[in-house]
Amino acid sequence: MRQLSKPAEPRRHKRQRTRLRAGRVADSSDTFLCDCLISDMSPAGARLKLPAEVDLPEEIVLFDELENTVAVASLRWRSGCNAGIQYDVPPAKAALFSLTRQRALTRRYYALND
Repeated sequence: MRQLSKPAEPRRHKRQRTRLRAGRVADSSDTFLCDCLISDMSPAGARLKLPAEVDLPEEIVLFDELENTVAVASLRWRSGCNAGIQYDVPPAKAALFSLTRQRALTRRYYALND
């Protein structure tokens, strides 16, 4: 019996499994949407696990708690609690962001207004 080879993966960058990382998602106006888990990453994007009832907009801001980075990304796909994003602005250290609301994602009580 002839064995078929696996089809080539349609990604530009190989996906890397990571330990589940805590993250936070905001919309493009930097309004907090939900906490999430970051499960796979590549230089071009990531896979997120988030509550199924959260409706994600086309553009999001993602804060990675482990790396203390913020990225601007576009939603590429969604299936139940999983979502794939593509970075529009790659992750950068949160301290580099001058917008108060983006930096607010890094604080412990980020969902509360001052």
